[in-house]
This record gives sequence, C-alpha cells and structure tokens, in this order.
Amino acid sequence: MTLVNDNAFPLLRYFAADNICSAEVAALFSTRNGGVSGLAPGEEHYKSLNFQFFLEGDGDGNVAENYRIIASSQGFRAEDVVSLHQKHTDRIIAVDEPMAAAHGLSAAEASNNQNPSPTDRSPLTTDRLRTGAASIQCLNEEADALVTDLKGILLSVRTADCVPVLLYDGVKKAVAAVHSGWRGTYQQIGIKTVKRMTKLYGTDPADIKAAIGPAIGGCCYEVDMDFHERFRSEFGNAIDKFFSNGSGGKPYCNLSAMNKSFLIAAGIPEQSIDISGLCTMCNPGLFYSHRRSGFKRGSMAAFIGMRDN
Repeated sequence: MTLVNDNAFPLLRYFAADNICSAEVAALFSTRNGGVSGLAPGEEHYKSLNFQFFLEGDGDGNVAENYRIIASSQGFRAEDVVSLHQKHTDRIIAVDEPMAAAHGLSAAEASNNQNPSPTDRSPLTTDRLRTGAASIQCLNEEADALVTDLKGILLSVRTADCVPVLLYDGVKKAVAAVHSGWRGTYQQIGIKTVKRMTKLYGTDPADIKAAIGPAIGGCCYEVDMDFHERFRSEFGNAIDKFFSNGSGGKPYCNLSAMNKSFLIAAGIPEQSIDISGLCTMCNPGLFYSHRRSGFKRGSMAAFIGMRDN
C-alpha cells in the first residue's frame, strides 16, 4: 500500500490499495489527515478527517465535507458514497440498480446478475434510506458489508481499530467493502461476503483481489482468556497462531492476520491479498483508535468503487 499525499487537496493523506487501484477502480483507506473536523479549540480529538456523523463536538457539516473531499479526490461525488449503520453484524447489503436509480446515485449500468431473487439482492425501499448532510447515502440498516456490481458508486465502511477489508473481482466487475471487528471476524463476515459475491455476480474467489487496511495490531490488541477460548472453541487450536502472550499474562490478538487467513480459506489466492500491517493504536498522528481514545475520537473510512468513465 502507498501513502498518498494528494496535491489537489492540501494535507489529505490516504493509503491506496495498490493491488486494486487502477483507472477503473478506486480503493483506499483514509487516515485522520486532510479534513475539516476538530479545528476549533477543544475539539482536537476529532482532527481532522472524521467520517462519523452525530458526534458531539463535530458538526455533521464537517463530516459531510470530509466525505466530499475524499470522494472528489477519487473522481466521485459525495452523493455517490454509500455507507451503513454498522453494528458488528455479519449482514451484507447489495446495492442494486433499482435502489441506486430510486435515490439518485450515479450508477450507469444495469446489473449483470442473472435474475437473483429479491432476498439475494437485499433491495432497499425508500423508507429504509436516509440522506446525510451532504447527500451521503447512509443506509438505515444494521449491516457491516456492502457489495455492488454498479459503476459510479463508492462503497464505504468506517473503522477506528476494527479491520477494514476491500474486495474487487476484475472479471465479473464487482466490489465489496467490509467492516470486520472481532465479532465480525468471529462470524467470518469476510468469507460470507465472498460467498455473496459468488452468489450474486458469479464471482470466482480466485479472481478476487483483496486489501486489508490499517487496524489495531497484535502488538496492542490485548484480550482476555475467555476471548481466546471463544475463538478456540469455534475454530480449534489452529486459531492459536493469531494469539500471543503479553507481559501481563493476557493474550494479544492479531485480527488482521486472522481475517487474511479467512479470505484465503474462502478461495482468494494469498498473493492476491495485500495487508497494511500498520497498527491504528501505535500511530496517533495517522489514525483514530478506540482502544487508545475511547469515544472521544473520530473514525476513518475505507472506500471502493468502479468509476463511471
């Protein structure tokens, strides 16, 4: 991954998913640098590229402008961004042509699916969609992954220690954005998203390129023994390789490496998976971290979308 300093947007910095990015596809992980949040005295903990709405001390107008900045840097409009009401679930929502057309998203093509059922497509009706301060399409649904095969839509998930995962099928032309905290990892949301792409778009997992962005690392993610045992009881002793012993006797967990292993188990070739390896807690100048700051912080976001060139 490459840390990009965007000359067109002063101070904007993000990590480009080099194995996915092209003239056709935007894929990136934000830092906390280059936005308009937290510029007032006493609000420095939000500084500056916060993507979480409804925070006391950071106005929704600031957040909306942050979305506009990152979308514009990739050739999209703020209105093209689709986000979620994330709740650490394993639920996946497909952004389909009827929903995009009904709500003014700039999707240019009809889906190439072969008549999937409404349940497979998870179509959203008007009363399930709310519009944010800058016409950000924030789905009022509890879910933690988005998939689409439509151009002109920029999928987004927010993180502040959890693992962000971006997926791209260059053959069937489909993308996905996944928010995988420990609950999502335990529920194998990454594997389920790959399966959803296969079901909806005919994706062969061998054709997927994946990028795992910055998240809290095994160096900092201290957990308790019950946490370790919960994973061991579900996945067996093989899961132990993602845990290490801390100096205080408690285990530390490497969620990013665990998510990578699950993507490989889903059929994605290991050489097609890029993993950041940067720890959000260790790098306060680059990232927000819930473990470090609690709720007095903003959120980063991961974005992926196929350009409507």
